[in-house]
Amino acid sequence: MGAPFEGYSLSYSPYNTDQSCKSHDQITTDFDAISGYGMIRIYGTDCNQTATVLSAAGSKNMKVFAGIYDITQVNSEVQQIIDAANGNWNQIHTVAVGNEGVNNGAYSVAAVVAAIDSARNQLKAAGYTGNVVTVDTFVAMIANPELCQASDYAAANCHAFFDGGVTADEAGKFVLAQAQRVSEACGGKDTMITESGWPSNGETNNLAVPSPENQVAAINSLKAAFTNNIVLFSAFNDYWKHDNPGTFGAEHYWGILGNAPS
Repeated sequence: MGAPFEGYSLSYSPYNTDQSCKSHDQITTDFDAISGYGMIRIYGTDCNQTATVLSAAGSKNMKVFAGIYDITQVNSEVQQIIDAANGNWNQIHTVAVGNEGVNNGAYSVAAVVAAIDSARNQLKAAGYTGNVVTVDTFVAMIANPELCQASDYAAANCHAFFDGGVTADEAGKFVLAQAQRVSEACGGKDTMITESGWPSNGETNNLAVPSPENQVAAINSLKAAFTNNIVLFSAFNDYWKHDNPGTFGAEHYWGILGNAPS
């Protein structure tokens, strides 16, 4: 066990602009546009996405980084993952329990740790022996090392864009430095950067300028800094998301592959 995942991974969300669930056929169409990645990260179990993505990714020999979005429903969400896997656990590299829940104030550290333990026990009983982690921001992970101590490896989201002091071509160097800080805070554990990217549109954040050219520069910089253990964010523009004062009008525009085919 442990983080190492060779090659690059990509995050994906199966929602239409109106936040409705994409169909099985839509998701399959989206995956036809994805190549060159060894693993797909998803965030929840709604929309039957675990089963659908396992099928779509499996046809392209990609692993899946599965997710439990609402830790207050951890047991029912784990059961959906168990049902989707149907005994074939080889394709699931990691199950994440929560995403940035401590950073955004949704959950206490203790609640997340308890949910990780509960999920791990339930998954183990169903025959899963892979990684179980929680994902949070690198800031929250460093401040609360209990999160990574309870995880099989440290799983941290890190976007150079939000720092404001980093240009696109320096994104890789910045994110690698934060990954090293996370590993140190977590007692030397392997760290996977579970989200990192750059928006193609939006408002400038000091030195961080969103543009198509800078998105390409940032992704190239990230790929130069990491040969493994990084999930690039995200596959397609997510028009179902809403901006808030801290997102610089960029929430829709992180898609590395542009607009989704579906």
